[in-house]
Amino acid sequence: MHQQNAILRTPESAFAKLPDYPFAPHYMEVDGLRIHYVDEGSQNEKTIFLFHGQPSWSYLYRHMIPVFVEAGYRVIAPDLVGFGKSDKPVDPKAHTYKAHVDWMTEFVRKLGIKNAAAFLQDWGGMIGMRVLAEEPEWLSRLVVGNSVLPDAGGLAKVMMPLSMKLITFLSGKSTVDDFAKKKSFGTWSSYFHRSKKLEIGKMMQILTEKDLTDAEQSAYDAPFPDDRYYAGPRRMPQIIAGQLGENRLAWKNVLEKWPHPVLTLFSDKDPFLAGQGYDAELQKRFPGASGQPHTTITEASHFLQEDKSEEIAVKVLEWLAGTKY
Repeated sequence: MHQQNAILRTPESAFAKLPDYPFAPHYMEVDGLRIHYVDEGSQNEKTIFLFHGQPSWSYLYRHMIPVFVEAGYRVIAPDLVGFGKSDKPVDPKAHTYKAHVDWMTEFVRKLGIKNAAAFLQDWGGMIGMRVLAEEPEWLSRLVVGNSVLPDAGGLAKVMMPLSMKLITFLSGKSTVDDFAKKKSFGTWSSYFHRSKKLEIGKMMQILTEKDLTDAEQSAYDAPFPDDRYYAGPRRMPQIIAGQLGENRLAWKNVLEKWPHPVLTLFSDKDPFLAGQGYDAELQKRFPGASGQPHTTITEASHFLQEDKSEEIAVKVLEWLAGTKY
């Protein structure tokens, strides 16, 4: 299992009896890896993609998927490589920012769907917006919730990764309890980097306002039976600043010229992003965001899909109708 190219696949038995997740599994091979995705309402003409982030998986969208399907949409919700039911490369070095962009770009290309809509959150946005830069015709509507696409040039491109590494180092060996007391990037990053056992369900609860049941927390733990499976969630916080120059080119060459409607739905209690102006930055940089009914989702933490799933789904549907999608 310590070979550089070793790949693990979580046993299907780990996902037995998940609450509120009745969706049939679908799989696609990309670069020798099996990617899992939910594909509901495939008879419907228009498609909504739902991209999750770290450390969650498509389970995060379990309450939104049926609402979109009932409204007449096809819904595709993939699990990122290293997460959910998708294959999990064991080598942390396999989990580069570029690799994740490449995997999901190929996933989108193989599906061949154009002019879709998407809801992107957390790393789902950091990866998904880069996929959009590679395939601008993939979407004609974009909703971003609690996500950013950071970019930098010059000295900042060098200093930002160094400062994030320093923050992680100075945070020591953070525990779940440490993070609950101090919800910062440093404690988050150091926890995933250094903790021998990752309690994903507990971390999801800390970043959710509503109470998750024990079974729901266990559903977030399910993809990771033991520490051999941890490479994806361990690595993600370390590579946030890994493609700043490439992100800047994505903005300059494609995204700042992308003409289609864009909506931001950030939450008010996200300890990482709330009140920092990240949503305003997206609104400024995407030309199609001008004049849109951008909304702050209240009483919601970082994982707003857990806290306000129905409200978000309804707002997205109303917006899609209002933009004549």
